[in-house]
Amino acid sequence: MNIKSAQPASIYFKAIQQCKDARATADQPRLALIRNLLMTGKKLRADEMDYLQRHDPHLHDQAMSLSTERQAYEDALQHSRSKADANHFNTFNLMRIAGQLKHGGSEELLMRANAIQEAHREFVRSSKYASLRSDGFEPRKLRR
Repeated sequence: MNIKSAQPASIYFKAIQQCKDARATADQPRLALIRNLLMTGKKLRADEMDYLQRHDPHLHDQAMSLSTERQAYEDALQHSRSKADANHFNTFNLMRIAGQLKHGGSEELLMRANAIQEAHREFVRSSKYASLRSDGFEPRKLRR
């Protein structure tokens, strides 16, 4: 059976390409929003991580790395013995990242620094931080 087309195949290929291009430009605002969330140090939801995995695997890998580092930082903060310990740990981590920025700034290092700062702000607002000692030393009992 012969089917005759009134239009050449190139027109159909152009239409398909235009649909792909339209879909790609529709993805850009959501990718930009997710990138902004990472730049501000926020945690991504599961649906955002899934979206990244499908549409930007490289950024997804960065987000997974950030999430792992942030979780390790939050776990370490939970073991702080005083507010000073928590603040020193924060400073140490930020200085380590700043040292890496000196050798060549990258978007990922800025994301890491912002994630650490955001996690620290959340910890400072928590009841765990409020229950920590204010100084870095054990209270002494005075002898009389």
